[in-house]
Amino acid sequence: MKMNKETPKTDRSGPESEEPKKGFGVQSVEVGMHLLKVLMEFGRPAMLKELAEAADMSAQKAHRYLVSLQRSGMVEQDVAGGRYGLGEFALNVGLTALSQLNIVRIAGDAVAELRNRTDQSCLLAVWGSHGPTIVRMSEGSRPLVTTARVGVVLSMVNSATGRVFAAFLPKDTADEFLAPELPLEDRESYNALLADVRIRGISRTEGEEQATINALAAPLFDHFGNIAGALTLLGQEKHFNVDWDGPLTRELLAVSKSVSNRLGYNENG
Repeated sequence: MKMNKETPKTDRSGPESEEPKKGFGVQSVEVGMHLLKVLMEFGRPAMLKELAEAADMSAQKAHRYLVSLQRSGMVEQDVAGGRYGLGEFALNVGLTALSQLNIVRIAGDAVAELRNRTDQSCLLAVWGSHGPTIVRMSEGSRPLVTTARVGVVLSMVNSATGRVFAAFLPKDTADEFLAPELPLEDRESYNALLADVRIRGISRTEGEEQATINALAAPLFDHFGNIAGALTLLGQEKHFNVDWDGPLTRELLAVSKSVSNRLGYNENG
């Protein structure tokens, strides 16, 4: 018996109506997010032509996506000037994401990363009620005789970590914690040292807190530009290069900058 083959029905509702298969994304969403990222990177409202060129797409295509982003509240257009900027919903998404950031969670992985990249001991400190407090630590392959461990409060004067906090905390806060440690006659030289830390973005000690142990520390900044913590490398002085342009310094600065970026810090903003 001859049977008629049934012609498959065509779904004309478009790809946006389909559930994405596992492992696949929705291209239109990815394009829209790319355009939104370009707008964010401008750091200011931008014209359609500017956005299209930066996103490497035609103005016509960029306009279609901007219309959809406007409808969702992710983008707003200045009626008078015609420029596009981030919308209220985009700002709320950003604020929500920032409120969920956790310095220990985000920077915790960096401690292990630095330890693996340098084979030196690494610690993460945050500002606690008693001063710079170690909250994470990973030891290098060479054993250290040190008092550093999770929960220890570090010296504001003699530790590389403490000097980073002293350099970047509000002056009133830093002075309150420095007063018990720092004699008046040493204030001038210590302030000069902090000025150097601010310029270099890193602090170092050579056997000053503990004999035979060197350390390098770098600040971690949050989205407000405030110091949120510090990453510190420490090791035996004979195996630990503290040169300002040495490999350990470069590794520490690179990782600390990456963590600060994840915390929402924009060094140009």
